[in-house]
Amino acid sequence: MKLRHNLRQLQIFQEVVRTGSLSQAARRLALTQPAVSTAIANLEHEVGFLLFRRNHYGTQLTPEAVHLAEGVDKVLASVGHLDELTDGLRDGHAGKLTVAAMPGLSPTVMPKVMARYLMDYPNSRLSLQTFSSRKIAEWVAEGQFDLGVIEADAAVEELVLEEYRLCMTLAVPKGHRLAERTSLTPQDLAGETMITLDQHHQSTLKLARAFQQAGMTLQASIETHLFPSVAMLVNEGLGIALIDPVTAEAMLERRDCHLCVVPFVPTITLDVALITSRFHAVSRQGQRFMPYLREELADWQSRSEERHAITVQQAEGDATTTG
Repeated sequence: MKLRHNLRQLQIFQEVVRTGSLSQAARRLALTQPAVSTAIANLEHEVGFLLFRRNHYGTQLTPEAVHLAEGVDKVLASVGHLDELTDGLRDGHAGKLTVAAMPGLSPTVMPKVMARYLMDYPNSRLSLQTFSSRKIAEWVAEGQFDLGVIEADAAVEELVLEEYRLCMTLAVPKGHRLAERTSLTPQDLAGETMITLDQHHQSTLKLARAFQQAGMTLQASIETHLFPSVAMLVNEGLGIALIDPVTAEAMLERRDCHLCVVPFVPTITLDVALITSRFHAVSRQGQRFMPYLREELADWQSRSEERHAITVQQAEGDATTTG
């Protein structure tokens, strides 16, 4: 038999059980006693058994009603939790937000963004995933991740991109003859041991193009897959490399840092993007999280551009003075 009683009937039943009296339950619920009696009678009709026996001591539960009361308590508690959940979802702090980031930004940029977000919304649940840009692009497009940060050249048609450009610098071992220069050009790097990411990475392609425009050929002696690995290879004195500003700043803060960063001319940027799915709506929590991420990425872009512009102007000024 399917029960067709409504939540109001269950709430009235629960209050009668708690107070032990129809009249007291009516007062607590701001109802008339006939309304409470009618609700109990309807519930008894629906369940098919007697719930209360009335005597001169008050209202006594039947054995069946005792077991039903336990179930009703659980149901109404679940409804209460459901109300909290829907309120949380509406306000954007319920549910788990899954954010994915490329390896270069995941251990540096993302924790800062998440920390600021959680200070404002401490009850939120966040998940940070680290994968390659191409894998993140695929999974965000499919709706498996709410949003992601990737290298812009790994984009697919199913994504909405917000692009940012981070000015890159050269990492040079301390003590190297080029370490004290205010800027470096492809000509300055002639004959130097170069460390790069793989030949298809955007930074390697852009660096090779800069060399080609200078009438030179980029010869990479060491290749690896991640900018932190590139930085550590330079830190061991194995060569010179182009690295992004996030990796550069993290490296310079290390106690065991043995490298310097020098601006490269012409300017080469690492193009990254905040991505969402074109066909899967961003959750309320994701919409609330995105401004924090946008602010951080925009800050990195402006800081890297500002530092690069100042250093290049200084280098141009030094060249003019020397000339």
